[in-house]
Amino acid sequence: MRWMRTLTMGVMAILGGCTESKVENEQDIVLSGRLVDEAGAPLPEALVKLYRSENSSCAFAAFSASWKTVKTRADGSFELDLLGADTRSGSIARCFIARSPAQAEGRSLSAYFLIQQSEVALPTFQEWTGAPTAAEEAQGVSVGFRPLSATHGAGNDEHVLSVGPSSVTVAWQVRPASSPVHLSDYVLEDEEGLKASIGVERAAEAGGVTVGLAYSSDDVALPRRALVPASRGAACTFLNAEPPCRITNGDLGGLVLFENGVREVAVQLSRPVVPRKAVLRNLEVSGTVSELVLEGSVDGTQWMPLANLLDDSGVQPFLELELTGTTPVSQVRVRATPQGTTGELRSLGQLSLFE
Repeated sequence: MRWMRTLTMGVMAILGGCTESKVENEQDIVLSGRLVDEAGAPLPEALVKLYRSENSSCAFAAFSASWKTVKTRADGSFELDLLGADTRSGSIARCFIARSPAQAEGRSLSAYFLIQQSEVALPTFQEWTGAPTAAEEAQGVSVGFRPLSATHGAGNDEHVLSVGPSSVTVAWQVRPASSPVHLSDYVLEDEEGLKASIGVERAAEAGGVTVGLAYSSDDVALPRRALVPASRGAACTFLNAEPPCRITNGDLGGLVLFENGVREVAVQLSRPVVPRKAVLRNLEVSGTVSELVLEGSVDGTQWMPLANLLDDSGVQPFLELELTGTTPVSQVRVRATPQGTTGELRSLGQLSLFE
């Protein structure tokens, strides 16, 4: 979901999972706010959706049905009467999400907060379009956008560019992103219907309550490119893998969640190649690994290093790598070495290899 593009660790750090509630069950609560467009004009008759979590973390609240809706007035303002009991789960304060109405262009705005007092006035909901653009280049696509500070005032903003075939999947991500962002043909391959959007987060104070604001821009369609990896359609081997291989099928928004114990994923190429470039999407590990590498082999017995997939900040989920090998290989694998007794592969979207 588009929520996946904006619900990141920045917002999650604001809201812990087990914060004690400061309101009583029978206490009257008033939640209010105001919704305006990017230029500051009110958005009347708009339905703002309210979600709530089972505890003080909003990690999974975004994926459930909305709890309540409230319609904005002529001036864009909205107000909702609640009871203290609505804001609690036992003694724990629930995390709430207020979300602007879905727009055809794709933009959205969400606020993440706890209710710890009788009156909570949310910061003004001001939409952000980002004004994204896409232009073809010789070997890729350039995506430009207008940063949040241009319309919402200065802030310490980190923009994140996400690419996917729809708003429910992420096939590529650039973090942090500064306009313009260059997306290579290796990243875009020959996928049709890709779109890009930009997400950014801020934190604000509302009556002593910290509110996380997550903005997502309008979508921009990306021109189709034509680069096909040498690994397209290759067979793969891992625990309980089923043909055809889902990590080489060209579905850039696809995702394989591995079963427990998978520490190696191998791809059998249709012919030997000297891989010059590799792209990995949605790569994640569970636990702690001391080594995470991409290796090639002529016969599946002796393996040679092609790239290190770990850096000082850990495992990056989206990688575009220059490879150093000079020998033709018929097999390539991702291999994780656990640190102690933990550490294994958790997921992988696509493994693409280019000559």
